[in-house]
Amino acid sequence: MTIGLRAGLLAPLAVTACLVSQHAEAARLCALRDGPSGPCTCKVEGGGPGEFTTVNKSVCTKAARAKDANAAPAAAAAGQTQPAADAPATMDAAPAPPVVRTITTGATSPPTQASPAPTALPAPSEGRLQVVRERGKILCGVNTGLLGFSALAQTGEWLGLDADFCRAVAAAVFEDAKKVEFVPVETNERFEALQSGKIDLLARNTTWTMARDVDMGLEFAGVLYFDGQGFMTSDDRGLVSAQQLAGLKICVEAGTTTEQNMAYYFKAHGLEVETQTYPDRKEMLDAYASGKCDAYSGDRSALFSDRASFAEPAKHAVLPEVISKEPLGPVVAGGDRTWSEIVRWTLAGLINAEEVGLDRETAAGSGEMQGDARRLVDGAAASAEKLGLPKPWLRNVIAATGNYSEIFDANLGKQSPLGMDRGINALWKRGGIQFAPPMW
Repeated sequence: MTIGLRAGLLAPLAVTACLVSQHAEAARLCALRDGPSGPCTCKVEGGGPGEFTTVNKSVCTKAARAKDANAAPAAAAAGQTQPAADAPATMDAAPAPPVVRTITTGATSPPTQASPAPTALPAPSEGRLQVVRERGKILCGVNTGLLGFSALAQTGEWLGLDADFCRAVAAAVFEDAKKVEFVPVETNERFEALQSGKIDLLARNTTWTMARDVDMGLEFAGVLYFDGQGFMTSDDRGLVSAQQLAGLKICVEAGTTTEQNMAYYFKAHGLEVETQTYPDRKEMLDAYASGKCDAYSGDRSALFSDRASFAEPAKHAVLPEVISKEPLGPVVAGGDRTWSEIVRWTLAGLINAEEVGLDRETAAGSGEMQGDARRLVDGAAASAEKLGLPKPWLRNVIAATGNYSEIFDANLGKQSPLGMDRGINALWKRGGIQFAPPMW
């Protein structure tokens, strides 16, 4: 029986270990996705993206099962241990890019307890758009360093999907994508920074949840990237499923939905693990690199980003399980409708522009647009005055940054260091679920 699973959350994956016959076929990606009782789910050789087949549990090869937990510490991730001779080769591994972040071995702070969620602060009394215009730039909160989303290049330029979204909002407001200042914020300080006015916009791979939207009074503009949570471990362990993490030390960033989802997953599956929490991402990655934990959990996009930035990406494996849904999107403080609508419709404009074929070259040209592209730009212009934006604001945005597809491809796609498929982030009419409300 063949089942189709969305490619964006399941491919590319870098572990292999299932033989679907008694013959010496090439090993294929597998996992016990329905728990230890099986069946084994294997990648279809020559199949399309996300195409898998289920087979009897007994055909799962034993060779790639977890070895002695003490035999292959995660220090192998730092290049200290060679993969076992019988470990299967990886598939769909992202190409190794220039190293953006260096993982160092060193002491980490003691594990911390999850921080309580910050209480909602009152929205600024003055309109955010006015504040931004008087300042002359947008203060955009981004990740301190996540390849593909927001990372500081050696040139001093911030690169990534989130960084480009910040530029898109600046192009809408100022007709100049350069009028943005990037403010790196840690996970545990991002919401306070937003609601205190330290930043105007948070574009930092943040999951949209009901508690954040309602209880904390935040305003999510939509979904910039559909993600899901997974696990990273040393490829030398030969693990093919998160079901095999029992008895191991798992690192996670404290005070995040990642920590909560992981705890729920292990409890639901009856798996006993030793959880170690760290106050920020760097300390967690340092702990993983130094062997203080055997695996760690995070959004799959972040796991692929981490792996691409490691000195030896092939020595790390992202396990197949996707244990949560993580709609990541830009956020503003609640209470300022005009500002939230500007951010929301900038995101919708990027997605709609891809749908109608309005790309950067066309938008930047001097010629008249035709068909749906013109209809989109004219529709956006009709509401420009109420948002306090210039009439050609959407054309300015696309001319500065390109549409959603162009931004995705440059930062996350096959030609980028991460080499990721669009998967479920493809447009709704191209097999994905990326969708934006109409603008005419």
